[in-house]
Amino acid sequence: MLNENIPYFKCLVRRSHLTHDVKDENIYDNAYAFAIQSVTQKILTFHIMTDYGMVRSRVPISEIFIKEPKNDIPFYYKQLWDCFDYNVAVVKYSFLLEKRCQVLLRDKTKVWATYLFTVDWYDNPYSDEPTDYKPGHVLVADDGYLLCMPNNRIYWRDSNWVTVEFPMDRKNLKVDKTLLAVESVADKWIAEDTDSFYYDINRINK
Repeated sequence: MLNENIPYFKCLVRRSHLTHDVKDENIYDNAYAFAIQSVTQKILTFHIMTDYGMVRSRVPISEIFIKEPKNDIPFYYKQLWDCFDYNVAVVKYSFLLEKRCQVLLRDKTKVWATYLFTVDWYDNPYSDEPTDYKPGHVLVADDGYLLCMPNNRIYWRDSNWVTVEFPMDRKNLKVDKTLLAVESVADKWIAEDTDSFYYDINRINK
């Protein structure tokens, strides 16, 4: 769906985005971000409510912060790919909760960040194509700005589990080329035509 609830969080919104006045560029308003909006081929945006009672929609991820940044980066560094579709799901992976990671930016510099939640697009030509599929992990960079990055731009850290060096040249890892379908063998296997709860699957002898 176009709009999805998220695990809401307290944040800062750059006032210049709200006023379109460059004099407000270093002023930040307190807010809660409570939902996202995904528009095809546009940056990920948020629905927010300020502490003075204004709800604002379509606030770009680039204008939302957890703390005032000291070394902010351009908006096109914060999200590698535009949203793939209006159809999007939100999930907060328990396993990744508050996990630390290093993020490889567009210019190949790295920044440290912490996991927040994940957006995952579906039912579009890119997400349905195995070689093009990408989720977007929303992360909080140590400098306070948000990021939305795919798997192949994130190097996760865990003091107990991630304890060995990368065992190969990263260039040797390839994208998925297929997504297996177990019913693709329907020409070889068939269910028995009965009302039995424990029906058999039988090989077709041809």
